[in-house]
Amino acid sequence: MRFLAKVFLRGLAAILPLALTGYLVYAAVVAGETLLRNLLLLVLPPERYWPGMGFLLSIALVLLSGLLMYSFVVRKVYGRFTRLFERIPVVKSIYGMIVDIVQLFASADERPFRAVVLVTLPGGLEQLGFLTREDFDDLPEIGADKVAVYLPMSYQLGGFTLVVPKAQIRRLSMTVEDALRFCVTAGVARPVEPGAAAAKT
Repeated sequence: MRFLAKVFLRGLAAILPLALTGYLVYAAVVAGETLLRNLLLLVLPPERYWPGMGFLLSIALVLLSGLLMYSFVVRKVYGRFTRLFERIPVVKSIYGMIVDIVQLFASADERPFRAVVLVTLPGGLEQLGFLTREDFDDLPEIGADKVAVYLPMSYQLGGFTLVVPKAQIRRLSMTVEDALRFCVTAGVARPVEPGAAAAKT
């Protein structure tokens, strides 16, 4: 039975990541296709519609939105529109949470987590965290040579934001993605090569 359990766990480690990734990709494709299929049918006769055209249109719309965001006028209009969401109770909380999650995977200059650091805590302990601010020039009352570091909690959403002297942090070469996995799994997750999970038991 121990051998069978070992074989089962090895198979699960190999299949589960692939299955979940495939399902999420499939769900995204189906969602894009479903949402825009009816829109295409308004301008195309049914016999000229091919499966997949809705998904391709969704990609084109995302690319077009990205290009439009380079326009100053579009950004101003977009800013006024999003401020409406930020004034509606409940909706503003959901919207803000989604914005924060998307920014984690945005371009490097827009990410809220600028670097992975180790913070020295009282007693000589160190905790992995994320540098979110490198100065407080706009808030001089906080003090000079201080930074903001976000310390996430393991196995749940949430964490703590500390304001500490720069001397108490040490930058790491670890990527934000690897550090997030490390924190969420309480240090269990390690950077591994593709397929390495299947070789572990």
